[in-house]
Amino acid sequence: MADTVLIFIPSLIQTIAKAITPIQAVTEGDVCGFKATAIQVDTGLIPPFTLASLAPGLQEKFAALAQLLTEIQAAAEGAEEMQEIDPALKPWLQELKDAVYDAVDLLDECGYRVLEMKNEKPGLKLEPEKVDGKLSEINGSLAEIRKEVDFINLKIKFRKQKLASARRPYHKIVPILESSEVVGREDDVSKMVSQLDELRSKHPISGISIVGVAGVGKTTVARLIYMKAEEEERYDVVAWVCVSEEFNDQRILGELLEYFNISYVRPNTIHGLLQDLGKELEKKTFLLILDDAQEKDAIKWNDFLCNLSEVVKTDGNSIVLTTRSEGVAAMVEKLPMYRYDMQRLSDGECWMIIKKLVLRLPSNPDLHYIAGESGGLPLVATAIGEAMNSIKEDEWLAITRYVDWKLENSNSILSVLKQSFFDCMPLRLKKSILSVLKQSFFDCMPLRLKKCFSYCSIFPIGSEIRKDDLIQLWMAGGFLQQSNESSMTMEDIGNKYLNELVSNSLFPCEKRDACGNVESYKMLYLVHQLALSVSTGETSIWKGETSIWKDETSIWETKSDIIYSNVRNERIHSCRFGVLGPLPQRLHSLFFDDCYLESDLLIVDSDFLIVESDLKSLRSLKFKGCQIQKWPISLDKSRHLRYFEIAESSIHALPESLSKLYMLQTLKVMQCKYLDKLPDDINKLDSLRHLCLDKKSLMPEGIRHLTSLQTLPIFFVRTKKGFTIEELGCLSQLRGKMEIQNLDCVTSKSEAIRARLNEKTELHELVLVWNPCMEFNQHDESQHEEVLEGLQSQHEEVLEGLQPHSNLKSLSIINYHGSSCPSWIDGLSSLQQLKLESCIELISIPEDFRKLHSLSVLDITHCSKLRSIPGEWLASLTCLKELRMGPFSEGLFEFPGLAGIHYLHASLESLTLNGWNELRCLPPQVQHLTALKELVIRDFSDLEVLPEWLGALSSLRELNIISCDRLRLPSVVAMRRLSNLQSLIIEDVELCPEWEKISHILNIRIDGRTVQSQQQFDLFRHSRGYV
Repeated sequence: MADTVLIFIPSLIQTIAKAITPIQAVTEGDVCGFKATAIQVDTGLIPPFTLASLAPGLQEKFAALAQLLTEIQAAAEGAEEMQEIDPALKPWLQELKDAVYDAVDLLDECGYRVLEMKNEKPGLKLEPEKVDGKLSEINGSLAEIRKEVDFINLKIKFRKQKLASARRPYHKIVPILESSEVVGREDDVSKMVSQLDELRSKHPISGISIVGVAGVGKTTVARLIYMKAEEEERYDVVAWVCVSEEFNDQRILGELLEYFNISYVRPNTIHGLLQDLGKELEKKTFLLILDDAQEKDAIKWNDFLCNLSEVVKTDGNSIVLTTRSEGVAAMVEKLPMYRYDMQRLSDGECWMIIKKLVLRLPSNPDLHYIAGESGGLPLVATAIGEAMNSIKEDEWLAITRYVDWKLENSNSILSVLKQSFFDCMPLRLKKSILSVLKQSFFDCMPLRLKKCFSYCSIFPIGSEIRKDDLIQLWMAGGFLQQSNESSMTMEDIGNKYLNELVSNSLFPCEKRDACGNVESYKMLYLVHQLALSVSTGETSIWKGETSIWKDETSIWETKSDIIYSNVRNERIHSCRFGVLGPLPQRLHSLFFDDCYLESDLLIVDSDFLIVESDLKSLRSLKFKGCQIQKWPISLDKSRHLRYFEIAESSIHALPESLSKLYMLQTLKVMQCKYLDKLPDDINKLDSLRHLCLDKKSLMPEGIRHLTSLQTLPIFFVRTKKGFTIEELGCLSQLRGKMEIQNLDCVTSKSEAIRARLNEKTELHELVLVWNPCMEFNQHDESQHEEVLEGLQSQHEEVLEGLQPHSNLKSLSIINYHGSSCPSWIDGLSSLQQLKLESCIELISIPEDFRKLHSLSVLDITHCSKLRSIPGEWLASLTCLKELRMGPFSEGLFEFPGLAGIHYLHASLESLTLNGWNELRCLPPQVQHLTALKELVIRDFSDLEVLPEWLGALSSLRELNIISCDRLRLPSVVAMRRLSNLQSLIIEDVELCPEWEKISHILNIRIDGRTVQSQQQFDLFRHSRGYV
């Protein structure tokens, strides 16, 4: 598996051949004395451009390149499919791969030259001699490769015929399973059977779509339903059909008929089959399991369902369909169907699966943490358990010693335990686990996903992979190809691909935003090992604490599992060195994590290979947590660079050559405290799509020129030309999240309107921030009143002008000094999150807030003059899950606007109440929130005891009490009623709670200190002098 040449060659060939497409002579120009027809070049890797200035001879060579690639394409596809069976194909594929990468680089170079001339030398033409030599060399290499195509095709044809003759005929699958072997699915089966019974009592044919990621246990649950139906004789016939990729309604209906009559001979036509099936179904009912449905053609599903519905004569027939795709489930739901989303198992349930399979399990160390690497998937847990059961006694002894040693030398127990266990597992068992993962997840992926997934091997084990970062890196690598017919951006395509990978179970979600959108994923150990194994030597990872690069010798020879010259992606982690070289000549990605770079890396080694020349093909460059004393790498020749990130660094200045990287799509500069400015002319990077900065001084002047910009997480407004809010008006493609700071620099509604926020349809999260209130001289009351009045009017006008598009999902307004909310807020029909923070002059919340029916998160805090909130407005916000309120006006003696909160008893899961001096009790309406899981009580200085009704919050899992002076907990009885309470956090409270009231709670923290026993509690109480 590790020797396989990566499966991306056909995709690259197709991209290049498609790119070099002669266009009818819409324009013919006199170029260097020749008539030249335009050649349109668009690889998806580079900005589209027209080589209208090429001489005819050069155009012929580009046409020859396209022809050669087209002729090689079919052979490359077949060779990649057969290479594991016939290793002799691999050298040919590797040669082809190198030539294709060279062709990509050449086209990229042409694109760079076009952009360079546009920005630096307008009017000049591309010089053919810059391209001619390299193009001739590539064509020569491909011509040699082409000579073997006929022979390769013959070999492939022979292999395919041999495989076809060896295939067994299709047989029906009869699911046999011991229900006692299944873990964690009893409730799922019970719910589904109940849903089937409810539906079949009302309809002739109905059912359930079981939707879930690969390996989550959909087929297992379907088998349990099958067996239960057979045992209890709920149906006359129970049938099982494996649908998979080849969807054939005649085959499916024929197999259903065979369950009625085992000796049935199928007719040749669908009409005859339906007649026979209709006769069988006159007085009989059936349960039909359609397992692993993948067909996405709605017409085929419609024909199948119509045919089946026509022959059903009686009520009470059911279909159970299993699929990874929600789209497939939707196609079947033309019938009365429930959709059941299968959830991953807990780590504890996965450990139960593993323990059942392992007959000899050592008691030390405790290995139950290993279950976390299953990602909640029974399939993976089973593979791990079966592999562990094959470990011999002496191997167990070696493993436990190694794990114990690693634990003694590490502070991170959990991560070390997982990784060290798998690291020292015998190779044969690692391969067996990876073989299961490869067959179940990787082999069934389409080609476009395989290259995206294998690239993920560059991320560290256990790391949090930010969704946007991953998509932008895929984009930089050229993995996201846009079609001429589709309007989808590369980012949209990347998001689609990532969702498909997630549906293949490979990336469990790590973090979501307040609106429920996924922000990051977790890189599990086994997933990383799978990605590394299928990257076939394209990814290299270095990790160490001392210098591993020498200028005297070539240390790369120690890399036993890969040919270093084939490496495309390199990550260097926790290393300290002064000299780096040589790097692979076709390196595409280079990541430095937590490295100490002492000096210039551009050192010639004994082979006269210069690092600078190695970086010519670089697409992505990333420094994170690196102590860089001076800039270590020249970017002058890294013209292909599309992704550049530097974060958590002590760098003082970036190279000026950064502003000449005209292909750059993503630029991220974060947490570089000594860096005060970017190089000049950053605004000339026309290809830039994502600009992430976190300091006001780094904001480039004239950002309006970056018209391709889609991501701008923060914009600092200034009054100086080139930094005004009007700069945003030209950025029509902005999407995702944007925070606009220093809005005090905007003085009128007309100026705010020029930002054109209402035209940015893809901007889904907006944060508007003014500066905190200015301080006034205590003795100048008239000045205070006059300035404040003008400030209120200005803020209200500006906020009116900052009206966003109605597609907005999240809005935050911070330090706003107006007395009223903007008139447009009720028109934000898609709004899911609303935050009003430190709006110190805000007096009331309008009735129109009732119209925000999609709100799931509402945050109104530190609005010190707020007095009026509509009475039962919360009753309209039936989707609300999180609510944070207060403090409000000191003149209020109770929380306003909570009269209708009891209507949220089934939806509200988190409530934060920030009190003020006049409050004497918690709002009694809170006791009705039976779905509440988290309650935060802060700054109730006059509240002495929590009410007894607190015990009615039966779903409560977390209780936080902060800065409540002398507040006491309710009685022991009330606290014991909180049977689901798992976490209690008490901060800055004078009175310590009694142990008997809290001893049943799993996690207790008091003033930042964890308390797990009465002895710890008593010691802590005594040390703090608590009453």
